[in-house]
Amino acid sequence: GELALENLFTLDVPPQASTSISESDIINGAIIALHSLLIMGMQAGVRGTPTQLERMFEHLLTQRKSGGNNGSERDPINYTRKLKYDRDTTAGIHILALLKRKRNAQGAFDLLVSLGAWNKHEDLALLRSGFPIRFTEKEEEAANKAENNVRDPDSLLGLRKDLRKLKVYTIDAASTSEIDDGLSVQAFTDKDGALRQRFWIHIADADKWAPRGSEIIQTAQRRVTSLYLPMGSVPMFPSRLSVGCMSLKANHDTCALSLGVEILPDGAIDVSSIILVPSLIRVTYRLTYDSADEMLEEGVGYSEEWQLGALLSAATRRRTYRAKNGSTEGLVRVQIPQGSVNVQKDPSKEDGLAISLSIEDSNNSGANSTSGAAGYVSLSSSSSPLPYAPPLSASNLLVTEMMIMAGEAMGKWGMGIGEGFELPYRCQVKPDFIGRQQEANNLSLLKESNKGNGYCAAWYLRRFLRPVQVKKESLPHAGMGLECYVQWTSPIRRYSDLQVHAAVKRHLRRKRVDEMITKGVPIPPQITATDLGGPISQPPDSDNETKSKQISVAHNGQDEAPIDFLEGQGLVRAARQLQRRSQEYWVFEYIKRQMKDLAPGDELVFECTVLGIINLDRMQYAIYINELGLEHRYLSEKGELKEGQTLLLKVADVNSLMGLLTLKWTAGSNGGSRARAA
Repeated sequence: GELALENLFTLDVPPQASTSISESDIINGAIIALHSLLIMGMQAGVRGTPTQLERMFEHLLTQRKSGGNNGSERDPINYTRKLKYDRDTTAGIHILALLKRKRNAQGAFDLLVSLGAWNKHEDLALLRSGFPIRFTEKEEEAANKAENNVRDPDSLLGLRKDLRKLKVYTIDAASTSEIDDGLSVQAFTDKDGALRQRFWIHIADADKWAPRGSEIIQTAQRRVTSLYLPMGSVPMFPSRLSVGCMSLKANHDTCALSLGVEILPDGAIDVSSIILVPSLIRVTYRLTYDSADEMLEEGVGYSEEWQLGALLSAATRRRTYRAKNGSTEGLVRVQIPQGSVNVQKDPSKEDGLAISLSIEDSNNSGANSTSGAAGYVSLSSSSSPLPYAPPLSASNLLVTEMMIMAGEAMGKWGMGIGEGFELPYRCQVKPDFIGRQQEANNLSLLKESNKGNGYCAAWYLRRFLRPVQVKKESLPHAGMGLECYVQWTSPIRRYSDLQVHAAVKRHLRRKRVDEMITKGVPIPPQITATDLGGPISQPPDSDNETKSKQISVAHNGQDEAPIDFLEGQGLVRAARQLQRRSQEYWVFEYIKRQMKDLAPGDELVFECTVLGIINLDRMQYAIYINELGLEHRYLSEKGELKEGQTLLLKVADVNSLMGLLTLKWTAGSNGGSRARAA
């Protein structure tokens, strides 16, 4: 937007004209004023108190102070973040006054759209967030350099294990291009002749291409996460890396960080079996969830591709194990499905965009289900579920449980390292059912009655769940039913996961270098202090010259690039808010299109389920709009409502930009036909 507006201005002053100000003064003044107008326009649709607004933009100031290019004020990314944080609208208000337009955020937005700098669907939440939406020329150059970097400290130290003999499956959505996890099953016979299975989780070795201290890792530090929005994704790394050399592409030799683990009969991890190694793998099959489900349903996953059946069996045991340990899957029967919007270019549409909506079950829903996830009960039948939410996918369960197991195994591996080694453990305290007995009784009643087909209990449970915290101590994660949990399976998409990879690999390298020093084996001269993460102490009983030289070679004065696991957390929180707001905007646009297609006199009516009461004095209820997979707040016009009650509500008004949806009671088809959004 800023660039588009600046390009609108061309200044042509005749040579003979006399002026007291220079062209640069005029252009600089125009740019400052237009920046101010942009900042003002970005506030359209923002609701909240001044204090809430300050909190909304806190991450911009923090990121600007600690961000890339050494925090330079004139760095393009930092400069833009400063403008957005300061939110100086003085010049913008002056422009609007001169043009006799409304001097508010909506007036600024309308002006920018009329100028062609923005379109009417401009993602203001994305612009407000401060996330860079393009890669700079310098960042692209850094990506090109990283792509062509053949240096591999793990191979130099003999750590990278060749696992190309394993059959590796990747299972993702059809649209996924950044493939960062693969799965294998290794069958072997132990010394007692018993047949055993080791499950391997292979995670893309992004640290190999974006190591600590490199230019390209600064790109990830500025963004800290990939964004997934209805109109497309905003990756953390340039595509030549994220979908290129970092990605686990089929039929290519790729680098990974692989974790192997065995499972006990009750589904618990056999801690003594954990193996963690940098590896070289070759993906055999690139599957989608649908194709993996098909292989399992048709029996192929239990014969030619028996590994898929073994993985599903292990995932089922793991789900049961976690549910017994108090995970949310064990506390309620189902989770509430959520709508997901996708926007694609379509020249046949008035605004050139086509909107599609699908409803997705939570990957974690269902105590141990692999199919037949419940929909909701329709008005006409108490036993016939409507197909808005699809059945829970077997392959989705498989992948979810394997990734959760990888997180628990990583945590247990880290616990075994001992003092001095740190990982970011994600912790959550148990729900306080005893101290809140009356509410606990209410939850039990909702579960027993299965009101709203289980959705009411799932909604009510949330009041007991405490926020997840990241700590150095290995405390339990109650929501997952685990003793410990470390998130590390998406290093291409999450900077915090990349940090874990760096910490783990530094430990493995230091351990190998210690072994080499003890044995008197020369350390490769290419190994640096940054690779190892800190100085190596010479063994107390070692005083020979050879070992001293080995230590000095390993530490050549380079910066050790310390790891801060909490780095960028403010931006991560902003990303979650941004993604929710962007989804909401396009769901509301989807509703507007349904209304536009109605015949004269018709109403757009949705079937909704009452989840529970929010504010009894105002008669405000949480409802679930079944056809949209959308949770919403509704002010009852008919007095008190009951949990699980099914309502027919018509759309009275919808404003995508303001994030407002007003629903009104309707008797159904009276006064017009009932139109579905499906």
